[in-house]
Amino acid sequence: MAYLSEEEYEKEKKNITRYHNMLEIPLIIFFFIGIITAVLNVTLGGVTPIIWFVLSFWCILVIICMEITMIRAALERKK
Repeated sequence: MAYLSEEEYEKEKKNITRYHNMLEIPLIIFFFIGIITAVLNVTLGGVTPIIWFVLSFWCILVIICMEITMIRAALERKK
């Protein structure tokens, strides 16, 4: 990873934070739809409850990857 200047680091941090916040909304929605469809034992739009949980898990993985990227960028910046 290339060395980031202070301005580039702050810009990247702001972008990652924005994407992180945008992914929290579908995470919550997918998780609660999964719970509701599992409790009611229904499929919503032909999608089973496990698929809703997989979609929420995917959002969690993307958020974790973004956090790791920010940690890596911060460590590279300190060198």
